Amino acid sequence: MSEPAVAAASVGPGSILGGKYRLLRVLGSGAMGTVYAALHEKLGRDVAIKVLNAELGQHGDALVRFQREAELVTKLGHPNIVAVYDFGQCPNKAPYFVMEVVSGQTLRHRLEQGPLGDDEIIAVFAPLLSAVAAAHSAGVVHRDLKPENVMLVPRTDGHGAMPLVKLLDFGVAKIRQDREPEPATGAPDAGSAAKDVLATATGALMGTPAYMSPEQIKSTGSIDGRADIYAIGVMLFESVTGDRPFVGDTLAALLGSHLFGQAAKPSVVSKRNKVPARHIDTVRLDTVILRTLAKLPEERYPDCLQLRDDLDVVWGRRGLWQEASVGQAVSTRPVKRSPLGPSRWRWLVPLGLGLALVAALTLRTLSPQGFSSDSTPGKALTVMQTAQRGSLVEKRALALAIESVGRRALLPQLIELLRDENEPLRLLLPTVYALGQSGDDLLLAELTKRTSAAVGAQAIEAQAVRLRLGAQDAVPVLDPAAATETVTPEARLWAALALSQAGKAQTGALAKLRERLVRPGVQLSKGLRLLLLLELVRQGDAATEKQLREQAAQRPVTEASIDALLSLAQGGKTDALLTLTGLLGSVSGDEKPLVVLALARSGNATVLDELRKLLDQDAYRLRALSAVGHLGPSATSVEGQLVPLLSSSDAAVRLHAAAALIAIAEKESHVRRD
Repeated sequence: MSEPAVAAASVGPGSILGGKYRLLRVLGSGAMGTVYAALHEKLGRDVAIKVLNAELGQHGDALVRFQREAELVTKLGHPNIVAVYDFGQCPNKAPYFVMEVVSGQTLRHRLEQGPLGDDEIIAVFAPLLSAVAAAHSAGVVHRDLKPENVMLVPRTDGHGAMPLVKLLDFGVAKIRQDREPEPATGAPDAGSAAKDVLATATGALMGTPAYMSPEQIKSTGSIDGRADIYAIGVMLFESVTGDRPFVGDTLAALLGSHLFGQAAKPSVVSKRNKVPARHIDTVRLDTVILRTLAKLPEERYPDCLQLRDDLDVVWGRRGLWQEASVGQAVSTRPVKRSPLGPSRWRWLVPLGLGLALVAALTLRTLSPQGFSSDSTPGKALTVMQTAQRGSLVEKRALALAIESVGRRALLPQLIELLRDENEPLRLLLPTVYALGQSGDDLLLAELTKRTSAAVGAQAIEAQAVRLRLGAQDAVPVLDPAAATETVTPEARLWAALALSQAGKAQTGALAKLRERLVRPGVQLSKGLRLLLLLELVRQGDAATEKQLREQAAQRPVTEASIDALLSLAQGGKTDALLTLTGLLGSVSGDEKPLVVLALARSGNATVLDELRKLLDQDAYRLRALSAVGHLGPSATSVEGQLVPLLSSSDAAVRLHAAAALIAIAEKESHVRRD
């Protein structure tokens, strides 16, 4: 392809930008800029670079909009939105930004081959809806959604044949908080003048005519996310039927069709085009698609997630749309469900009773059952159940108690917290990761429900925990997240940690990523930091072990040096445990209680007598309760001292004591379906 005339002056193949990027060839051009294949000469990394077109460089609005695109994409950091690495200016002051290279075919090229199959539609539109939802949650309206801006990247990870979706080009995106009105020029006339308006980003109309909502055509100044819903509806109609819902021989006719025409039912168009029969509820699909194409924004879906949930109903309520919402592989074709006839209603009651019985039996295996109400563990369970129904403060205290005690006996209470929509999901993720194991099906099911609407960094962190619980379909989400520089450091580390522990990452990958990301100024949660250290020690990472040993050797003994010894001991370093044990007889003052607590957390029950003393001291009571809980059934002799604490006026003390008593009373094998 020859270099377009609109490329920025003095910029083209062979040019060096920023002293490090060599432009190789033109990949494409549009109203806003020209995209080049390029090479980072110092790193040897292939990148794509978008340069603002020279003829628009004189327009201040275009420059602002171009720079905004780079800022917006960097801000979003979603696995299904193309990543931006760097920014800069050309020698002629034209701005550019550096993007990840995505190779494959656009949705436009795929549609040229015909309508999409049932599984293909999920594989493309579920992650697309997730990406657009992330943009909307950040206050960004794309305004130019079209098949040309949806890249289908072939998978190389062995997790399904369906492509990975990447959303491109936020060149005409709008920040909703700006609330600046669009130029109220109205719909243009047909002919070259109107064509010129649509060919440049400085015109009144923003977007591509075939996918443009009525309010964009009218330039009403009140464009919001429902304009993107409309464009998705047009693409969905086209993917299902092979035709667009609105057409016209001229630009004016096309815009008039969007403004005043009524789309035919997709099922009718599909039949006319002889599209193979689908294994879904096509009647419901007609209703869903036509709602996305409503002329008035208020008559469309209010957001992407409600649209996705209704599409899941079309596909038989199988949950496939939620599972694929951040790019997971899709391989199971749902079966169309027939309406229940009158003769089938008689089966509903026994079926419901049967399902209830199964659910009850499942819950029984996962709950500390069999406690009489007046027994010690029964009283503890009552305290925890009361907190589950209490205020947000009590629920948070319960969550902290479960995290602090950290025993699998507390999984039923953790599951109840997950079910509570008012409990922030992100606060629970480290605890679910630490306590959960592959095979905890009920825990995984509840987590999946909570994560279905998660976007951005939280979605990545949640997928990391899902992989910890055995959800292999999280791998295709985490692979690109761990390697994408626009993702937050904490989310990238979560992804790398989960992949590493699941054996899905190269040896040393986690250590290399931690070395790059854990630096001054990077904030990591305490739970993630501890999980990272423990995993790196278990992997035998020399740098991490050296760092901890240097910290452990510091004298005088401090809480930091004791914590370092505990991390080494929990990572399997027996000499560290021996050193920690030896400290018990050589330290005094404030350091001795800290050594006692560390030994208990490492599983050493010989310090129970010392723990008893700490339970009576306000300064150490909560940590002592946590340590007792870590010992589990080995701490049975302390039960009597904990019971009075169940009546404490301090919610934290009350719930820590309850959690410790449940941990003492319940063996881990009782809380899992083995």
